[in-house]
Amino acid sequence: MNRRSQVKTLIAMAAIVTAGCTTQSASQDTASTTPVQPPATTNAAPSPSGQGQPRPGMVLIPAGNYPLGRDDGPAEERPAHQVAIRPYYIDAYPVTTQQYVDWANTHTNLVNARGGDRRRWDGPLHPAESDAVRDQNGREIFTTDDSDDDSRVLRRDGRFAVEQGFADHPVTEVYWWGAHLYCQARGARLLTEAGWEAAARGTEGRTYPWGNEAPNDSRAQFGKRYGETSPVTAHPAGATPQGVYDLVGNLYEWTSSLDRPYPYVANDGREDLLSRDLRITRGGAHDERAANMRPTDRDGYSRDPFAGHHHIGFRCGADA
Repeated sequence: MNRRSQVKTLIAMAAIVTAGCTTQSASQDTASTTPVQPPATTNAAPSPSGQGQPRPGMVLIPAGNYPLGRDDGPAEERPAHQVAIRPYYIDAYPVTTQQYVDWANTHTNLVNARGGDRRRWDGPLHPAESDAVRDQNGREIFTTDDSDDDSRVLRRDGRFAVEQGFADHPVTEVYWWGAHLYCQARGARLLTEAGWEAAARGTEGRTYPWGNEAPNDSRAQFGKRYGETSPVTAHPAGATPQGVYDLVGNLYEWTSSLDRPYPYVANDGREDLLSRDLRITRGGAHDERAANMRPTDRDGYSRDPFAGHHHIGFRCGADA
């Protein structure tokens, strides 16, 4: 969304517990075509069928006890605590603009008309997003550049297209529900914030996804101009040891988790997929400072799920 919608939202307080990676997973509906993937990784996860075939573009995160939060940081990151995580998959890269457009062009439940059909949805409709692409229930999914300059998605001859030069950049201006639907169509789901942080920090509690060294331009996209994203493959030095890329910098990432205080408790209602409350975003953005690249940061701004944002993208996860 344009600058008018960048409103700083503070998260709540904190406090301890052990919880799984998720309490709800997306249904296993599949898209009619497989989205184009960035380069495959050598640590590709086995398929959910258990046949041992790689799940393209995803990495397996093993079960274990993972640290969340910190005691020496802002209130919303306290207290430091452990969560027991079951094995799960995570996209090696954020979802790109090309991937999202490929899905949108084959997803028959989207209304590709300016404004869409607002009549069936009884929830919030963002006043600045009157031209958003919607699903058949009237829920806003994403915006295109004919109504939002920050979107890299075009409308052309009844179809969607990618603005030149942004095919391999992380997709922006996708509403929380649009991210949820995309992952669901892949037989996947959005990551919980616990799963996101576990992938970023590992069982050893790394300071950053790549280790403990400070962020620099080879590891992450940060400290740049408004809208200056990079291709998702541009920072290989910022990968985790397991081969997950671009977790910090470039764009924040939607999670399935509602904005609730720590400690993370999976079954306390924060994983309610039908709630209309604020969702947590993780990972920092291209136009933020190095301090926001820490994986414990929960203070993402402009997290309204009923709007698109220039600084928020997403990636998918899946249960193992």
